[in-house]
Amino acid sequence: MDDMQATLLGLFTEVAIIEHLVRNRESRFAADDHDMGDFGVLNYFVLNHPSPDSVASIAWCFQEEEAYTRAKLDSLATRGLVALAPVTNNNSSTMVMITDLGREAHQAIVAKAAPDIEAAVAEISREDIQTTFRTLREIRLTLDNLPDR
Repeated sequence: MDDMQATLLGLFTEVAIIEHLVRNRESRFAADDHDMGDFGVLNYFVLNHPSPDSVASIAWCFQEEEAYTRAKLDSLATRGLVALAPVTNNNSSTMVMITDLGREAHQAIVAKAAPDIEAAVAEISREDIQTTFRTLREIRLTLDNLPDR
């Protein structure tokens, strides 16, 4: 293995470990009736994507089977965090919209987790965090747009 391969392997290993540690730590900040998967869907709408969006598009973004995504969205809809509406000209398509209650739940989870997250990166400069964010986002966008996806 050359130096670049070792660096890339190390990078992706660190990302995987960070994801695992954050998911485990932050799951306690979700309310009893929410989990991090719920937060992911709410975050999807709040940060990245327009509301409404289709079940199929959400499944594609999360790289999940559409039936699995639909079940998760049905659960969120039951709790009033999203609203589901059939597309009138396409019986197999459903649109999903985040509700005000969903936005409030997202904000509450973020507010509860913020001190823990800030403490985890307190010793890292703002510039390093911003550079890391930009780099990881570029990698994610590249992965999102690979032709085999």
